[in-house]
Amino acid sequence: MVDEWKGPNPFYLTIQTAEDGNTVIDLDETGWLTTYAHLLRKPGAWMLNHKAVLQTVAIILVQDGEQPYYTARHVGIAFGGSGEMIAYGIGKKRLDGHVDRIWVLPNGVICAGDDVEPLVLAFIRAGGEQGGEAQEGRPDEQERSRG
Repeated sequence: MVDEWKGPNPFYLTIQTAEDGNTVIDLDETGWLTTYAHLLRKPGAWMLNHKAVLQTVAIILVQDGEQPYYTARHVGIAFGGSGEMIAYGIGKKRLDGHVDRIWVLPNGVICAGDDVEPLVLAFIRAGGEQGGEAQEGRPDEQERSRG
């Protein structure tokens, strides 16, 4: 386990492979992609874990030849709106080209697929950066995501 986290990202990644076991990666560590490049295409499991409680919140299984990834997407309201939330995600591109996505929001909400931006914007409208209950509706033309 990591003795001290490097930055404000609330999540860390664990990559589990048959050859290497569990490798814990602080996503705020400078150059982690280079440091752990030898693990990034191996079959196994990718687990997104919450630093504060050391708990896995999302997991994907990676088969031979699939392309896993981690991402953080900043979503906010522009043009007179206020608020921003970061959605943290893991996913993979399957051999058939399909892309699986799992997103975790700072307020603990899990979102699958491509619905993260409209859901985050609804949370921001409902209760600020840390969210609230989702409201119905889609973002209007004045809202945009950054990422």
